[in-house]
Formats: sequence, C-alpha cells, structure tokens
Amino acid sequence: MRISLRNQYSNFLYNLQNTQSNLMELNMQASSQKRINKPSDDPVGMARVLNYRTSIAGIEQYSSNIDTAKGWLNLADESMMQVSTLLTKLKGLAQQGATGTMTSSDREATSYEVRQIFSQLVNLANTRYEGKSIFGGQKFEQSAFEEALMVHDQEGKSLGLATGNASSSIVVQFLGAEGTTATVGVDTISCRYSKDGGATWSNTTVGTDGVLDMGGVSLTLAQDYEAALSPETNDSTSKGSWLTIAPTAVYKGDHESQSAVLYTDGSPSISALPLGGFEKDVQVEVLDTGVTAGAGGTFAARYSLDGTNWVNVTVRNDTDTPVIETPYGGIQLSGSGNFDDLAFMVKAGSTGVMQMGATVNAEGRGLFAGDVMVRIDNDPSETIGSGNAIEYSYSTDGGVNWSTGHTSGNAAGGPAELLVPGGKLVLSERDGTGALVKNAQFVIHPQTAAHNVEISAGQYLQLNNIGSDVFGGYYESGTEPVFSDSDTNKNIFVTVGKLVAALENNDQQGCAEALEGLKEGQEYFTTQLASVGARENRLDVASTVLSGLKLNETERMSNIEDADLATLMTELANQQLSYEAVLKSSSMIMKMSLVNYL
Repeated sequence: MRISLRNQYSNFLYNLQNTQSNLMELNMQASSQKRINKPSDDPVGMARVLNYRTSIAGIEQYSSNIDTAKGWLNLADESMMQVSTLLTKLKGLAQQGATGTMTSSDREATSYEVRQIFSQLVNLANTRYEGKSIFGGQKFEQSAFEEALMVHDQEGKSLGLATGNASSSIVVQFLGAEGTTATVGVDTISCRYSKDGGATWSNTTVGTDGVLDMGGVSLTLAQDYEAALSPETNDSTSKGSWLTIAPTAVYKGDHESQSAVLYTDGSPSISALPLGGFEKDVQVEVLDTGVTAGAGGTFAARYSLDGTNWVNVTVRNDTDTPVIETPYGGIQLSGSGNFDDLAFMVKAGSTGVMQMGATVNAEGRGLFAGDVMVRIDNDPSETIGSGNAIEYSYSTDGGVNWSTGHTSGNAAGGPAELLVPGGKLVLSERDGTGALVKNAQFVIHPQTAAHNVEISAGQYLQLNNIGSDVFGGYYESGTEPVFSDSDTNKNIFVTVGKLVAALENNDQQGCAEALEGLKEGQEYFTTQLASVGARENRLDVASTVLSGLKLNETERMSNIEDADLATLMTELANQQLSYEAVLKSSSMIMKMSLVNYL
C-alpha cells in the first residue's frame, strides 16, 4: 500500500508536536517544581490541593489574629504592671499619711505626688494599641476614662459627680445650730467651703433647687437630702454634715451590666431606656400629669430601691429624651403622648429587649453572646396568658437565617417563656395588654463590651479588658460608683481620689481608710492582671498548635502537588532524547527526490 506524502507530513507534524508538548510539560514542572500546574493535570488532585490551600489560608488568618491579640494583651499586661507598681507606691504614701507624726504641711507635700500618680493612672487606663483604646470595651476610638470630680459625705457615701474643674479637693460644711437639720427642696441652707484644706473659707447657700455653687465647681443635691447643721466653730467631721469634692474618673466606654425595663402603668407609646450600670432593681414613677417630652421646664418623678422608701427627683424636660437620674444610672424617656401614671421597674441582671409590632413587657433571661431576634408566627394573633401555645421562630444572624417551628407554653395568668439560644425571652402583659400579632418581632439586645477574636476554628478569646471592671470609677449616669453594690474598695479611682482629699485636708483617719481600700483594691487588681497573663499563655499554646497544623497541612499538600525532582529530571532527559530522535528520523524520511513520486 502506498503512503502519500501528505500522510507522511501529517504524521511527522503529529509526532513532533506530541513529543514537543510532552517536553514542554516536563519543562514547566521543572520550572515550578509542581506536578500539578492546572486542573487538567490531575482533576482529583487539584481539588484536594485547593482544599488544603483553603485550610492553610484559614490557619494563617488565625495566626494573624493571634499576633494581634498578643500585641494587644502584651500592652495591657505592661500597662497593668505599671499600675500595680503605682498602687504599691500609693500604699506607702497612704501609710505615711496615716502616721500620727506627719504634720499638715507634710501631708500637703505628699498630696502633690499622689495627685500626679492619680493622673498617671488615668493615662494608663487610656492606653491605646494601634490607636484603639484597650480598656474602653467596643468604643475603641474615644478615651476609656475622663478625669472628673466626685462628691462624698463624711461617711464616704457617694452623692454623685460635681461639674467644673478644681486643682485641689473642696470641703463643704453645712452651717447652723448644732443638732438642727435642713432639707433640700424645703429650706435654703447656709454652708461654707474651703479649697485649701480648711485654711480659708467662703460662705454660700444651697437653694431649694439643691444647687451648690463653689466658684467654678457646682453640684446638685437630691431633693429631700437632709443636712445636719453645725456652727462654724466646729471643725470635726463627726458632727454635722460635711461634703468632700475629690478627683475621680468617669468611665466612657462600654459595660456589660444588663438591665431590662418592665412597665406597670402608663401609655404604651412611652418607652424607657436604662443608661449606666444598674447593679440593683430600681422602681420609677412619674408624679406630674400632662407632661410630654421636650415641653420645657421640669417635672417631678421618684424612685425606690426597695419598693418602700421613695426619693423624689426633679427632671429637666428641655429635650425630647428627658433623663430620670437614679443612684445606679439614668433612665431616658422617649415616645409620643404624655407621661401620666408612667411607672416601671429597671430590672438588673435581665437583658433589654427591643420590640417591633408589640407593646408588652419583655425581658431576656440568660447569657446571650449577641443579638437574638424572635418572631411571632401565630395566625391569627395570640394573647399572653390565653392558655394557647405561642408559635415562634428565632434568628442569631440578624434575620438572615431563621430557626422555625418552635412553640412555647402560655399558661393562663402567667408570663410566656420562649426558649432561644443562650436563655429565654419572657413576655408578660403591659397595662392589661398582651396581644401578640403575627410577625411581631423582639430583639434581645445584650450589652457586649467584650471584643473577641477567633484563634482557631470555633475557639474565641477575649482581646480586651473592660475598664470599669479593672479600674472602677463612675459610669456616665448615676450617682453610685462602680462596685458600690459589692465592694467599693475594688474601685481604684474612687479610693485614690479619697486619698488625695485626705492628704490635702490633713485627714489622718481618711489616709488610714484609703490605705485599707488600696490593699483590697490592689488584691482585686492582681486577679485582673492574672486574667491577662492566662490569656497570653493560651495564645502561646494556640500559636504552637497552629504551627503544627500548618506544617502538617503543607506536607500533605506537597505530597499531592509537588514533583519528585529526581524522577522529573530522568523523565525530562528521556523526553529530550525522544524529541531529538523524532527530529532526526523525520528529517531522514522527509529527504525525498522526484523519483519517490514515480
């Protein structure tokens, strides 16, 4: 059979191109040192390689998170170590101030150093990492603390914060015949104040509005505050009522004190929002009638911490969101209509709930990691306490995905409890109304000051420390300092502020009390420091584990993806010989004359 020249040429090109392609494929593998360079090289192997690359990328991100957390916690550790050193120094200075041999001038000289240390403590509490406040909770951009002035009486009980600036502490004495009393809101009270430890005094009065002006510094005493009077000849704080204005710091960051509002009376169109860290239940009632938000002037309200004893307060009403001040925080009112008969309880420990399409009492009970949305699915509408089950769904990702088909008991006369991740949503009637329409939604909204980072799959670590839990101070709202309901001595800023005032006012007993407070405060602070150290150790362990995982994943991927260089070089040499042989044989065959066609 005769083979045509065209067939010979086609076979020549095919053999040449095929051999050249194989040679280039091996050359590419030699260049990249990878057996798989494109999906067609090994489809199954490429899929496994991509999975390994994804896994390694995740490990690298976790490692990056750990590096950030280490930098953050190392700075927190260093700052807190400096604070601990300063507390030790302060204890020594307080012990000197409590010594009977120290004179007034000695204590005054010591007070200058203590004031500077106090300012340094505030600076350390405002430490920033890469421009972010490490003790401010989720409020990274602003400073965690601001210096302020606190007011306390002769027994050390807090009366809240004063406004203005003062370079030294101020002492206030209420004047009058010994054994008599005067009441704010009823009497005009004579008093005097000193800014130099009692060396000189200035006289002033407290009007029925409770305002006390001390030349650049002012405070407002609560209505019904009762002051025991004493004559100017009395210089002992054991007789009569005395006030001290001392330095402190106000916490401006986030906190995790949970509180919910439960209404007992008033218009459903009015809502109350707790501000501050409520450590105790507080009952509140609006006393005046016909009051609407932002109408101007003031209105009367009252609060109770035990349901029996009530304290009247005057509330400014010059904004659309007036705030009722209580010892544990303010309550901001908003909404349309008037405040007639408005009464509610701020319940400490419960989580606040936002409502859309419902006006009932709602509180979250449990430990919630984030917002939980709850949707009512009953059709037709259901009523709390009807005895019929409540159908609902919930979402933990902002409503993107819903877990449906849940039901809750709804016993007659009792609240309904809807189980959700982290706890339950408790619903009860508000002012005799308990209607739950289809698609009404509730959002359990916990205070989340903690900033968590993922350091391995599903494992999180708290990056920050909450400044109020570490240093104390005051919240922006309320008259009670942080830890007032547990142990005020944990509050470093309050204790150091009292030490400054004791030294400036030549108060030996005050120095002794501050010394005891510093001892307890530093002991508590040490536990907070240990918490930082424990998290640093966990990061070291997690980093070591991730390094091992990355090495293991990389080795497995290499076994699939990488080329065996020894085998590759042998194949490359063989393929080169094949290519040269094809060239040689083809050139010999293609050397033809005209005779070949005859």
